[in-house]
Amino acid sequence: MSDRTYVTAEDVNRLHDVSMPQISPDGSRVVFVVSTVMEEPHKGKEKEETGKKAFRQQNRSHLWMWDAATGEVRQLTFARENAQSPRWSPDGRWIAFISNREGEKESHLYVMPADGGEARRVTSSPIVQVRDFDWSPDGEWLVFTGKARDPQEPPEEERLWREVTRLIWKMDGEGWWDGRWVQVWKVRRDGEEQQALVTAEVDHAFPRWSPDGKWIAFVSKRVEDPDRVFFQDLFVIPAEGGEERQLTRSIGPVMYPAWSPDSRYVAYMGQDLNRGYTSNEEVWVVSLEEPEPRSLTRSLDRSVGDYVLSDGRMLAGNPGIIWMDGETMYFLCSDRGRTHVYRVGLSSPPEPLIQGDRHIYTFHSRSQVPYLIFGEAGPTQPGELVRWEKGEEQRITHFNQAFVEERHLSEPEFFQVDSPGGVTIDAWLMMPPGWDREKQYPLILYIHGGPHLAYGWSWFHEFQYLASAGYAVLYTNPRGSQSYGEVFNGAIRHNWGPPVQEDVEAAVDAVLARGFIDPERLGVTGGSFGGYMTNWIIGHTDRYAAAVTQRCCSNFINLVGNDDVGHYFCEYEAPGCPWDNWEWYIRNSPLAYVHNMHTPLLIIHSDQDHRCPLDQAEQLYRALRLLERKVGFVVFLGASHGLSRTGRPVQRVERLKRIRGWFDEYLGSNE
Repeated sequence: MSDRTYVTAEDVNRLHDVSMPQISPDGSRVVFVVSTVMEEPHKGKEKEETGKKAFRQQNRSHLWMWDAATGEVRQLTFARENAQSPRWSPDGRWIAFISNREGEKESHLYVMPADGGEARRVTSSPIVQVRDFDWSPDGEWLVFTGKARDPQEPPEEERLWREVTRLIWKMDGEGWWDGRWVQVWKVRRDGEEQQALVTAEVDHAFPRWSPDGKWIAFVSKRVEDPDRVFFQDLFVIPAEGGEERQLTRSIGPVMYPAWSPDSRYVAYMGQDLNRGYTSNEEVWVVSLEEPEPRSLTRSLDRSVGDYVLSDGRMLAGNPGIIWMDGETMYFLCSDRGRTHVYRVGLSSPPEPLIQGDRHIYTFHSRSQVPYLIFGEAGPTQPGELVRWEKGEEQRITHFNQAFVEERHLSEPEFFQVDSPGGVTIDAWLMMPPGWDREKQYPLILYIHGGPHLAYGWSWFHEFQYLASAGYAVLYTNPRGSQSYGEVFNGAIRHNWGPPVQEDVEAAVDAVLARGFIDPERLGVTGGSFGGYMTNWIIGHTDRYAAAVTQRCCSNFINLVGNDDVGHYFCEYEAPGCPWDNWEWYIRNSPLAYVHNMHTPLLIIHSDQDHRCPLDQAEQLYRALRLLERKVGFVVFLGASHGLSRTGRPVQRVERLKRIRGWFDEYLGSNE
């Protein structure tokens, strides 16, 4: 232990994100993605005085391979551009993946020999921005979704104006809509032939080829104004082209379709919106012969999929549903801050397959392969891949092992607290490494985003960094959090602030009662919904000595008009739109309580944030300045809502240092 050092802000760029495992058809190998930060030459930035090249850090993802027989792990791709979403061809001879090589700014589809060799781009102009794809059963074709570029369009940097015609005219992480739709295409493996399958002027997603080769499934919205509705539907089209068939009934979102091995059924993840947006995500199945969808997981009262937060994921890579035979399928399910692998059958109830106090964030399996691969993270373990076979587990990657062995890491204590609201809240307390019970420590309360997401048994570099700096870090799952069932998840609909404040402060009170937290040195922070709650709390209490609000919301009225999907807020989180209920929007906006805000506040935001636009931060900052309160404001340029996870390496480090610096100034750590 004496040789270990404390976690630094710069460590966020040292960690590896290991994700998207894909087992080969014969089970002999697994291809997966490793994302990390790499130093690369900075073109045009040579140091004049020395003539040496300048370098800058860049987020990069590459394909790696694990050999099941030898345990060898080796890198497959080395280009400066990213590679992601690998898929084996059915015969195991080829690996297809998405990349932006050859100087292209936008993504294309590539195919490389599985035994090694140069990758070849198979999608041709004018196709750009490939989103998703699937192999044909014979391995000769790939179906994919992508956009078609109009050769007459001027380059984006040369645009002088843009006409807005859609209700959703921008999207966080993508920017302004470019006038192009995501459509369905297919291309030969050698790239010699490319065909448009579905070109309707609406976006399409999740193309999946049926095992018998006859059909291609995809997801789309086919209504007069698709931007107005939250639901999507499942369609199939003959693989050779032809008339589409709609299989679902426009009752909620449809995602991640998966064909049964006999091509009779399509399973998918979706909601029926019986409780609005807070309805559970469930596994559904529909038959081509009798298209009446039915839920297979209603009895779980949990959302399928991964809703547990971490700051270690640069790529999500949701595995969706995997059929193991004509009856049984596997999927992820979130439960009380954990994510497990579950199984369910057409005629058997859902049950856990792989559990534990951990975060399983990805997995892959095949019906003819005896083992399963999953990605696992925990509070003191960044993500790695694990092999599971008949209940036995073996970690097969160790990309973050050196970091774990070299750093003092804090193991959080899990506890529960009864809230005055009549519910029991899960909470975690992370103390500084080697802390002394005879001392008192400053505490930072973290509130998660979403609001319908969850903290849990996962890795958070940010928490470890602040614990290493001498802070106790408290994080909780108040009402509105995912992984606790529909009633708990929907408990804050139309009422975000008061119940969540009640729950999180009950956890603060419980920790203060232990005696080793200094009640005069309390801080509060959070991002997105957590930023909203930070603003709300300091407008209703002065118990916190410092606060940091990140990518926040302060004014619901503006949010509806400026947010990329703000109009959904009217239907699913608020009782109508502002012009129907001005009083509610004002009463529930933190900006309405700005005159009560005396806590020193640092505002952190991104200028390209379209989920909680910059004006949400600007309004709050100006109001506090006019009131002559202690307030700081840092805007990260060119960054989106996902700054803390996908921002530029130098920005991620600077953000962490700004947060710690603010709390050091007003709380003072025990470092």
